[in-house]
Amino acid sequence: MDRTKYLNMCRECAMIRNRGLYGIRLNVPDRLRVIWQNREYYPQSYELRFHDDGTVNHIAILHDLKANSISHVPLAEVHEKEVI
Repeated sequence: MDRTKYLNMCRECAMIRNRGLYGIRLNVPDRLRVIWQNREYYPQSYELRFHDDGTVNHIAILHDLKANSISHVPLAEVHEKEVI
């Protein structure tokens, strides 16, 4: 996924006021949902890391929409949800 697009989605999710326990965003619109390994998440944050050889490693931090869990995954593996 494009980093700029992902960061914009993170910003919009951060502004969602409808929250549940532990600040979990509720009623996240489809346009702000992403897909990783065939599951839906909302983008929570982004982290820039480096591999052992010094190359950049872009990490998407995703919050699962069905469970109270967070996954740290390569940004390249994250896809936008198709909105119909």
